[in-house]
Amino acid sequence: MRIRLIHTEGFRISAIFVAIFALSAAILAVSVLVIVDQEFRDQIVQFANADIAAVKDGYQTDGENEAREVIKQRMSAPGASDFFLLQRNGRRLAGNLAPMPPRIGILTLPYPGARPPHEILGTATFLAPDLYLFSGSDLYHARLARQHILRVLVWVFAGAVMLAILSGVLVSRGFLSRTDAIARACGAIMQGNLKARVPVRGTQDELDRLSQAINAMLDRIAALMENVRQVTNDIAHDLRTPVSHLRHRLEHARLHATATADYDKALETAITASDEILALFTALLRIAQIEGGARRAGFASIELADFLHQLRDIFGPVADDARHTLTLSILQDASIRGDRELLVQLFSNLIENAIVHTPGGTRIEIVLQVEKNVVTVSVRDNGPGVPQEEHARLFQPLYRREASRSRPGYGLGLALVSAIAELHDAKIRVESMDGGGFCLSVSVPMASPARSG
Repeated sequence: MRIRLIHTEGFRISAIFVAIFALSAAILAVSVLVIVDQEFRDQIVQFANADIAAVKDGYQTDGENEAREVIKQRMSAPGASDFFLLQRNGRRLAGNLAPMPPRIGILTLPYPGARPPHEILGTATFLAPDLYLFSGSDLYHARLARQHILRVLVWVFAGAVMLAILSGVLVSRGFLSRTDAIARACGAIMQGNLKARVPVRGTQDELDRLSQAINAMLDRIAALMENVRQVTNDIAHDLRTPVSHLRHRLEHARLHATATADYDKALETAITASDEILALFTALLRIAQIEGGARRAGFASIELADFLHQLRDIFGPVADDARHTLTLSILQDASIRGDRELLVQLFSNLIENAIVHTPGGTRIEIVLQVEKNVVTVSVRDNGPGVPQEEHARLFQPLYRREASRSRPGYGLGLALVSAIAELHDAKIRVESMDGGGFCLSVSVPMASPARSG
């Protein structure tokens, strides 16, 4: 378990942040120590300069004796320097330091007899050509302060690192539990439980979004597999009868045909049945190709008013022959982007569906309208309609209503419509009209601003 925690992405990210924090803390600690040390030194030098100024004022006022008196007072006063030296020609006149070679400016001297060794920092100057003055303080207290600050920084740093490591472990455990849940769901699906899904916490973090995307993908796969199962069952159901009839006729011709004409008739019937079966598989392959999105490369702008007028001219005579009335209403013209050939197939299937599945005398209307940059083309009729409970199944491949079983076909027309609509990001709406009738509407995003029709 520990090895797994260390090898998680969460732990690696936490380790990177710990390293960055450690480097930042080290730089901060060094900076603090340098600043504090410099402040201590500056303060000692300021005290020393103040003491030297006081001694210099006394010397200039009343001479050497006053300078000695000022040094004596400063040595006993709080807040003053720790060490003084007033000497002339190598002989100490006042102070608590031994005579030393004269040097001026800011000096660092060894502390005499100190254990452990430390230093004195101070300032030196000449009050007169032969009168030398030094004032300074012990750096031991500054060193103790630095050590104390360093200890505090070390403890703070160690605590922060431990807290960061603990946070990394907790984050890694949480991350690992989430990924294990995803792995368990995937394993269950691979073992055949297609209903298993990745748990979602509702936190909307990156793992939640990943889980939602995986679940959406699994839902899509499950729907496709169910669709494949349904199509397989429908193919088996719908092909059993024609294939059985084909075999029966061929068997009958083999046993009972006595002349060449009988064999020719049997072969002609077999070829017709084979063409119908091949047409079924061709339509299924076409739907699969469209659902794969391969036709998007051929999209172009299409003016729907002219497009629908052409379809009206093509299907008008067909509707007249079936004793129907086919009309076109352009409420507002618009253009969309799409594959012209596929859109012809889509709307042709809708119009044919209305012509074939309604009784004579039905009025069929094609309506084009635009609302909020969405183009809607509706095919309406006042025929008997379709029961509400069958609306959701109309677009399933090979689905045919019982009322349509007596007509030729395999129930792929509306399945093809659904595939083409999905390719064009269109939405299909099925409605039963008030007072009887049926309406199929296809809504497509508009490609350009609509103009009056």
